[in-house]
Amino acid sequence: MRMIERVEYTSHESPLIAMIDSENHNVDELLLHSGGPISDLSKFSMLPALDSLRFLFFEPQGENLPEGSALNGEISLGSPSPLNLILQRFIDGRWQTEEEFNPETLEQALSIVAEHEITTDNNSNHTITPGGFAGLLGYDLGRWSNSIRIKNSPQPGTLLGVLWRCDAWWIHNRQKGELVLLGLEGHDWLNTEMPELTDLKIPSIPDSRVPESESDSDHARKVERIRQAIKGGHLYQVNYGRKWQGEMEGKPWDVFLRMTRSNPAPFASWLNLADYGWAIASASPERLMRLESGIVSTRPIKGTRPRGKSNSEDSNLRLELVSSEKEMAEHLMLVDLERHDLASVCKKGSVNWSECRIEALANVQHLVSEVEGELSPNISIGKSLTSLFPGGSITGCPKVVTMAAIDELEGSSRSAWTGSIGHINQSSGQSDWNILIRTMEARSGPDSWFATVQAGGGVVIDSNPAAEVEEARWKAAAVAEATWGFRTGFSMDELPEREVGILPLPSVEGVLGKISPEHPRNVDLESESHILLVDNLDSFTNNIADSLHRLGSKVTIVEGRNTDDFDIKNQVDMLLEKYSPTHIILGPGPSRPEVSSLSMEIASRALENQLTISDAPIPLLGWCLGHQAIGLAAGWNLVESPIGAVHGVPSKIKHNGSGLYTGLSNDLVMMRYNSLVLEDTNGQLIVNSWDESDSLIMGISHPTLPIEGVQFHPESVGSPDGLELLKQFLIMGTECNKFTLSKQVRQP
Repeated sequence: MRMIERVEYTSHESPLIAMIDSENHNVDELLLHSGGPISDLSKFSMLPALDSLRFLFFEPQGENLPEGSALNGEISLGSPSPLNLILQRFIDGRWQTEEEFNPETLEQALSIVAEHEITTDNNSNHTITPGGFAGLLGYDLGRWSNSIRIKNSPQPGTLLGVLWRCDAWWIHNRQKGELVLLGLEGHDWLNTEMPELTDLKIPSIPDSRVPESESDSDHARKVERIRQAIKGGHLYQVNYGRKWQGEMEGKPWDVFLRMTRSNPAPFASWLNLADYGWAIASASPERLMRLESGIVSTRPIKGTRPRGKSNSEDSNLRLELVSSEKEMAEHLMLVDLERHDLASVCKKGSVNWSECRIEALANVQHLVSEVEGELSPNISIGKSLTSLFPGGSITGCPKVVTMAAIDELEGSSRSAWTGSIGHINQSSGQSDWNILIRTMEARSGPDSWFATVQAGGGVVIDSNPAAEVEEARWKAAAVAEATWGFRTGFSMDELPEREVGILPLPSVEGVLGKISPEHPRNVDLESESHILLVDNLDSFTNNIADSLHRLGSKVTIVEGRNTDDFDIKNQVDMLLEKYSPTHIILGPGPSRPEVSSLSMEIASRALENQLTISDAPIPLLGWCLGHQAIGLAAGWNLVESPIGAVHGVPSKIKHNGSGLYTGLSNDLVMMRYNSLVLEDTNGQLIVNSWDESDSLIMGISHPTLPIEGVQFHPESVGSPDGLELLKQFLIMGTECNKFTLSKQVRQP
């Protein structure tokens, strides 16, 4: 179908808000609004026509609840029951149901939605095209993209999301003061005059009323529970969210207007589902996913400080932020997670960490990165979206495990918060979605609206419970004030409002100063290796595979925590026969190695010299949990680190120059993720690397067989020399029949 374009000009600061402001809000509404200074993220606002089709996503009937505690490493894998997906058409002023579908995954649901797009002859350079869909994917839909069962799922029949087909769009180009109307030929908007735009009247802050919330002490206790779970090795970071809830004065639209003035953001949004009494006002600063010209990208936010009262205090807080091992651990861990998610849908070797900067909002300032890659030609846009959904910045690492932990800690569904609002047009190859943080969600009652505001932060091993409580209150303050006139306990002096801006990272010394975004690099190595990589439910497995691809290797990933009742010895035999790997890697993952019977069986065979192809030993590398599996199989002890857990921290590694470390610098920096460590109890294995204190084992090796283990992550952005170490492992495979590398024991 032909697309029509019409151009108008306006001096109005927020013309699309003015168009909605004249309505009485008894119809469906959606606005993608960019506020604050005009930047690379906030050039356009967009308002679609919602008068064609819509899909509603509903929670299916309940099922048996999983047992156990995710905070103790007990999770229930597997997809929930198929979704209820309803197609409705707008006829004579009301929505009428036409068809019902039951997709088993979110990707399948988006494929059904794509079948109802209208393809246009789009030759314009706009980043959006009529005929696609836009709307909300609530956080709880993440169970259909991550295969996890939880205890506190929404009630059956609960509305989880909505997507409208948008046959026309108003686009406000903020730089040019230009209003562009794009529409499918024949759409009513093309035949009407532009609405009259009046000045916005921002409602005053309501009289303060205090919403209900858990106590600060209860919040702090949950932070400590997370820290104990991290110490036990069951997860690395959890994004816990605290709720504030209560009846609100006025209407949700008033809240949105206040938020645009007090807390402008590049990915703000407004949604009103009139017949369901559901409204969302968001001042989100975070992008989940963008696809344009074949490049898929995400902009994770992690690491926060409040704004200072003066420029110098503001600057000092930024330096404190980037110098903080704890804050940088949160951020780098998330960069690694997003690289993993993108690597599942992007061309091999194309994913890279391309940018890191500070984005200063009215009340807080954040570390923000961009991770991007080139979408594989055989991957749908729907799959690229579901690979990232929900965003890792609001779950944690590993994602699947932390989603179960979040459910256990929060005790209820999240609904819209930390879901996404955006648009998708699979036929034109365009999509853009935010993450719904800094968000108010409202439900209508008989006489008034009931609002929910939720905020939190990433809890890591170094988190201070009191500081985490305060950070959640910082983040909720502006939205809570716009909703209830309540600044979550802060005065204006304690949490000042300052000008929004984008700033470079301050320079820092030491190990953290060596870590920065860079484009992908390849190591010159001619390799015909075929790696069998055991995935132990980690959020970094695809990064390992991507690193090996850069070295010229073929990689096959197999599940290490298979829920099927299957003879593990036969399974190993089948894998060796089917793939004939030249190398095997036992991957990292949460909890202890015993949860991966496949890893333990492979480790045991290798130590008995029974892991062979054509009578030659297959080189084996254990990676964190895999490294620990080799140690346990050799009879070593696995204990909590006596000097504390380390997750997401670039660290100096000492080594004796043997095995994997041949030719590597003595000034080696690798990213550590570990709560547990091996203790040397016999001579079947030797130690060849240590932490900076010389007290923790960071690497093990077999004296005669090609078996190595590392208690760090060479694939991470925090491991500048990681590819060189992996190169040594691949070289080991070419020489496995004459494996005589010197492996001298060094006592720390």
